[in-house]
Amino acid sequence: MRAIQSFLPNPRHTEIHRIFVQADPAQAWQTARHFDAAEIPWVKLLFDIRTLPDKLAGREPEPENGGISVDEVVKSGTGFMLLCEVPGKEVVVGSVGQFWHLHIPFAAVTPEDFSAFDKPGWGKLAWAISVEPCGSGSTVSLELRTTATDERSWEKLSRYYRVIGIGSKLIRNAAMRHLEAELGKMKTPDRDNIPLPGDSIIPDAGHSVTHHIDIEAPAQMVWRYLMQLGCDRAGWYSIDLLDNGGIPGKDYVVDDWNDRSVGDHLSATPAQDSFFEVYAVERDRYFVIGGESEKAMGIMKPFKMSWAFVLEPLGEDATRLLVRARMKSSPQWAEWLAGNVIYPPVHGLMTGVQLNTIKQIAERDAQFRGAETAYSKPLEVI
Repeated sequence: MRAIQSFLPNPRHTEIHRIFVQADPAQAWQTARHFDAAEIPWVKLLFDIRTLPDKLAGREPEPENGGISVDEVVKSGTGFMLLCEVPGKEVVVGSVGQFWHLHIPFAAVTPEDFSAFDKPGWGKLAWAISVEPCGSGSTVSLELRTTATDERSWEKLSRYYRVIGIGSKLIRNAAMRHLEAELGKMKTPDRDNIPLPGDSIIPDAGHSVTHHIDIEAPAQMVWRYLMQLGCDRAGWYSIDLLDNGGIPGKDYVVDDWNDRSVGDHLSATPAQDSFFEVYAVERDRYFVIGGESEKAMGIMKPFKMSWAFVLEPLGEDATRLLVRARMKSSPQWAEWLAGNVIYPPVHGLMTGVQLNTIKQIAERDAQFRGAETAYSKPLEVI
């Protein structure tokens, strides 16, 4: 679990930006930990613009520090503090203030009191830089969490962030792009052609399509929702009107639905008149289902397909979910028609919704780990 979660465990807003670089973790940490955003000229200019109201009013602006690095930001008198640092892995910065004022009042809070501070009238924010090994290089993430100690303060902070957040996001995106360029962007493999579990089920498949999505949650949390796939369980996390008889999917974990075994059947339809068979399963790693029939769509005879869900850890706290569908049928013209014309738009749409839904609910679960109050508004699953 990220260290930032122990300081701000129940955020109302979270943003995470993650990059993958060629540099090893030691080099990536050294560069990211001491990176100065003022090295980006337009970012420095954006910070300087903050002094314009004072200048226009004839007031002497407060002196700016020499840079926009972690060490400069947490200097005494800035209102920001170093909450935690795990050398080589994560550094967390936090602040309690009324950020919606032109001249921000900051609360006198120590790192030890930061998490428990709940005096009404204040906003709270924490941000963290973390570095972890990933593949042949590293992954670097920048996470921002915000909340407030009461509803009125949250309304003020939300209105403020709707404006300032535009520039804040631009700065963070620019900083991460700068780091990515400096550390070397990790080369992305051709995911359509990399071998995945389940490929051997149909080694001579006429058509194969791969989708993927990165999820800010550990593999164990994503896995729980893969185990709930099927109309006999939580649905398909896609467009319920089309694939689950209009029955809303369940956006929470059901304790009894925590595993599947080879040979199990997953209901493909709400009527439970057709099924997928579990071909292969390894907990927290991959789940492969599929099926075959003597006839499909009235034109393909016979028809066989496999559907693999593969989890690839991205450090300790994030996961890449890859989904691959493979098909083989005859006659050749019918296979070509289905694989190139009929299935791609339908499968692409349904899989896109499915992956985004799993991402949302798994990230929600990960975001509120350790929080005394769980998420208060359930996610509406399409």
